[in-house]
Amino acid sequence: MANSRFYSSTAAVTALQVTANPSDVSIQVASSSGFPGAFPFTLCLDYGSANEELVDVTAGGPSVFTITRGRDGTSASTHNAGAVVRHVSSARDFTDSRTHESSTTGVHGISGAFVDTTSVQTITNKTFTNPTINSTTITGTATLTSATITGGTYTSSTLSNPTVNGAALSGTITGSPTLSGTPTFSGVPVFSAGVTITGDLGITGKIQATESAVGNVVAASIVSGDTLDRYRLYAGGKQEFGSGAAVRDVTLQRSGAGVLGLTGSLTASGNLNGLEVATTATTWTPFTPTWTGLGTGTFNTNVGWYWKLGKVVFYEIYAVWGSNGSGSTGVAVQFPSTPFRDGNGAATTRQHIVGGITNSNGGVIDGVCSMFAFASDTGPTGATLRRFDGIQCQGSNFVTGTIVTIEGWYREA
Repeated sequence: MANSRFYSSTAAVTALQVTANPSDVSIQVASSSGFPGAFPFTLCLDYGSANEELVDVTAGGPSVFTITRGRDGTSASTHNAGAVVRHVSSARDFTDSRTHESSTTGVHGISGAFVDTTSVQTITNKTFTNPTINSTTITGTATLTSATITGGTYTSSTLSNPTVNGAALSGTITGSPTLSGTPTFSGVPVFSAGVTITGDLGITGKIQATESAVGNVVAASIVSGDTLDRYRLYAGGKQEFGSGAAVRDVTLQRSGAGVLGLTGSLTASGNLNGLEVATTATTWTPFTPTWTGLGTGTFNTNVGWYWKLGKVVFYEIYAVWGSNGSGSTGVAVQFPSTPFRDGNGAATTRQHIVGGITNSNGGVIDGVCSMFAFASDTGPTGATLRRFDGIQCQGSNFVTGTIVTIEGWYREA
């Protein structure tokens, strides 16, 4: 910033060579010896008299100078040839200095506001290089590169590879930032590269990940010491879960319109209220039933199907006898898995299973029979066919052409 006026300690006293009228904008002096070498500076016309006038010298020399009349409270007047002319300072020089010392803005030769270390100020249009910023609020467009940010609120800012400690952030964050402490994100923060979070993360808006393919990972978690991620979230919405020591083995994802698909088993520690099972969409697993107590009986057809809902097994068995059975042993069939036992020692029971037996060829058994698990039943998975009155269905009761259809469910062990 240029000086407002210039001074000299060696200026000689001189005199006017030509009379100066009130409207004149130049003067001629006998000598300019010792005058300041730069403009403007102050001269006093008729120095020491009642007709003193202060003028600003703005150009000229060595004898003729351009002036501005009537400065610092004086008035333009007539000054005769021979009037004393002297280089002086005036009241404004001391007033300006005192005003400058007490000013809080535009001080020390700067055109903008002075930035101090204690007062509350708004900083605009500044460039910070490798700063440490503590508990600061930045609003608008700010680009912070490799900065350490502690506390504070940052809105619509571009943060490039920062280390963030407990700050509130939104806008665009690039590079590979490290977020420690408890950073809080408001609005829709955008991460353009990998982010490392070493503390807690508070979100008051939302996290939105934009990926080029549904199979790209947008979030993952791993426990210290694990070899693999325990959790992954993909851009398409699929979620995977695992132990951290093996490939993730449980998947939750949208498998169709209005359908949530689960790969793996579902265990509920509480109630599943309002659960509706769509059996028409269930894939049944085929199996071949194992029979005991048939004697000489054989099958033309012996097939079964089952499906599971948690620990509940729904099943169907369809058998057509190809030859007459024999013997007085109760006929039993094995299920596709082990039913639950109630834990009463030797006198164990299983669930009550109901099936229909139809004899189309003159056999002894006709109508509806039931499958009960009495204490006398043996085998880990079997249940004996009985009539409605509890009497066992024996091998000799089944003849060629007998059709047995058993449908039911049981609780799996």
